[in-house]
Amino acid sequence: MAHLKTYLSLAGFYAFYFATLGIWMPYWPLYMSHVGHGPAAIGVVTALSMAIKLLGPPVWGRLADNNNSRKTIIITTSLGALVASGLFFLNSSFLLIAIAVAFLHFFLVGSIALVETTAMETVTKNHWDYGRVRLWGSGGFILLSLGLGSLTDRWGLWLVPLALSLFLLLQTLVSTQLPESEPHPPGPKTPPPSLFRPKEMLWFNLMGLLMLLSHGTYYGFMSIHLENNGFSKTAIGALWSLGVFAEIAVLAASNFILNGLGVSYVLIGSLLFAVLRWTIFSQTLWLPLLILGQLLHAFTFGTFHISAIRRVFETSIPGHRATAQSWFSSISYGAGLGIGLLLSGALFEHIGAQSLFAIMACVALLGTFAALRHAKYFQLRHQ
Repeated sequence: MAHLKTYLSLAGFYAFYFATLGIWMPYWPLYMSHVGHGPAAIGVVTALSMAIKLLGPPVWGRLADNNNSRKTIIITTSLGALVASGLFFLNSSFLLIAIAVAFLHFFLVGSIALVETTAMETVTKNHWDYGRVRLWGSGGFILLSLGLGSLTDRWGLWLVPLALSLFLLLQTLVSTQLPESEPHPPGPKTPPPSLFRPKEMLWFNLMGLLMLLSHGTYYGFMSIHLENNGFSKTAIGALWSLGVFAEIAVLAASNFILNGLGVSYVLIGSLLFAVLRWTIFSQTLWLPLLILGQLLHAFTFGTFHISAIRRVFETSIPGHRATAQSWFSSISYGAGLGIGLLLSGALFEHIGAQSLFAIMACVALLGTFAALRHAKYFQLRHQ
């Protein structure tokens, strides 16, 4: 019974957390436009949310490790995000929205990085499959990203901040049921993990930055690229959903994949699939190849994420796991994706999406080289 409660709390947290992203990513720009803000204001708020992803995780990770209070901080950050979302109901001025978004994402990025560490400790201890817990997050994302659209069509975009607060409330409630963090082993205090030493971590972090940087055009401009070339919103939504369903399928088989192939080979393979995926998008809009490209999301996000989380866990000591996971999140999903979005935004109108995807294929190829170097140094240190 205790194991079931632990499993449901982790699965529930992932489902509710990523449901908020399923609201935020597709619908927040529409909501801002609905309340009278133009593209410049929407761009500033989006950039602000990305900048917070760079700054927030290390703060919460270090605090959790120093005080061995991970669960308390997860509850606090979840509650902080809920309170921040309440600011959206006061008025819709740009200043208030910007302040609310900054606090919202500062708290949100802290909670997910710490839950990833808790999840890895728990699945390792209980011999569970991490991917089968994490896939609930993908399910939450796709349910809200698809379902909220029809509701807003019927009742209006005022539902967006309401839905956001509702799922943040559910996240906060389920966070109180999460398992406690593993106690730090006794012994002398060790220095926090370095981003650049040993060499395996330098190449690992560079690999993460390049992989997420290569996703900038996809996340920022894939939908616009398809719409500009005659695809309906229904077709665009179906293609996005196909990618998430492929991701869920891979997450369900994560232990089989990682134990069968090894983490290093899965990381390298994920980067190579990213090269192939962005090359496809750079060359064609033929629907069968677009479908193939979306199915490759299973690898460019799915297998990359599960193998990266596993590698962070196995290369960090218990007393610094939250810090290590937070730094990886900051470097890859913060700096990497943020740079990719900014680069794509600056070049999109000048060179177009297909040329941008060709550039991103080259970025992923550089990431493959970094993954190969990481695998070499990891093997030398751990053979």
